[in-house]
Amino acid sequence: MLWTSALANTSDELQVATMHVRGSTPDSCRLDVFVGVPYSMLQFAAAERMFVATYRLSISVRDTLTRRIVEERSLERTLTQADRSIAQGATDATDVTQTVLSVPPGSYRIDVVVTDQLSNRQRRATRRVTIPNYRRADVALSGVLLVSRIEERNRRYVLTPYINDDISGLGEGFFAFFEVYAAAGRQLYVRGKVLDSATALYTTAWHLLRTDSTGCAQHFVRIVPPTERMPQGRYIVRIEAASDTAGGIVWSDRVIELRYGASSSIFADITRAIRQLRYIATQAEIDSMLAKPTDAERRTAFEQFWKEHDPTPGTLRNEAFEEYYARVDYANRNFRSYTEGWLTDMGMVYIVLGEPSSVERRVNPYDNRSIIIWTYAQLNRRYIFIDNTGFGDYRLSPSTPFFLNEKYRYRGVQ
Repeated sequence: MLWTSALANTSDELQVATMHVRGSTPDSCRLDVFVGVPYSMLQFAAAERMFVATYRLSISVRDTLTRRIVEERSLERTLTQADRSIAQGATDATDVTQTVLSVPPGSYRIDVVVTDQLSNRQRRATRRVTIPNYRRADVALSGVLLVSRIEERNRRYVLTPYINDDISGLGEGFFAFFEVYAAAGRQLYVRGKVLDSATALYTTAWHLLRTDSTGCAQHFVRIVPPTERMPQGRYIVRIEAASDTAGGIVWSDRVIELRYGASSSIFADITRAIRQLRYIATQAEIDSMLAKPTDAERRTAFEQFWKEHDPTPGTLRNEAFEEYYARVDYANRNFRSYTEGWLTDMGMVYIVLGEPSSVERRVNPYDNRSIIIWTYAQLNRRYIFIDNTGFGDYRLSPSTPFFLNEKYRYRGVQ
């Protein structure tokens, strides 16, 4: 089995996926950690007609029982890009790495830290994984890896891993790749499911396979969940294996998410997502959500907030949520300066009012400062942004102030 570069869906958040399989020795397992670092997370500097960014990736695997670190890796990556807009995060360009580790069976917390060397900003992500002792079980399954594309080249399969929990970008479904372990030459049946808690929403047919001389069989099943009937939220991809379709079943699970109009990265960093509510929520509402003691409670409060701002309650989609975070995402991609795009003056106006009806660019003949004028004809408003530094840091002109008490309103449903 060959691997191509993994794919991460459009996002400005750190993406992490793991895959664990049986190791080459009885007391070891192979743990693959895939990490996707979007260009929008990094600060590029101009150097000889190119734009260059460097970051350090650190991965630590900690035993959750003993709290001891059993494996650590770090590496530096240097990225070069000729196109300035791509370097600034205008596309979904992502640097993807695969780190192969060897650990004994057990339960682990995987901490991933990316440090941008130029800005010294850090992004973190955590994954938890339990790896069984494959050699003690009569039938066992590896971890489950999502795969967006499978090609056959020279009689070998080439897989493209999908390193994100959110499957909303996989409209035609995906593949689940895994390994099955049993006695050499044993015949087994496998199938895939998508579950909402304990309820199966989708189940494939049973697939017959046979282990090789080492007692292993690699396999993948195509999964096309009924996303049009699935509310946004968390689900489980489950791979099941059995000696026969009526016998005992073993399984391996992989958590996925379904989000409409917004990446699951919104929920990956719930504290950041709550802070981004500044253009729709009051400060008291934001403080109340942030004061919750755990991420789970903050997430519940966040979801309740958006339930109260759903323009079409009772439907699967929340159009206000989708539009609001689509604007946040656009601001991050297009208005980034010395801070994230959603915190800039342009980001603020865009998130609250949306796309202007016209955009005019000028250069002040007296001081050569760049000026951008946004006009909202339907609101009879105009906003002037001035680049005072010459580095694309556009600030609102005092002559066209934007009042901070003005909040986002969804206007799609009257």
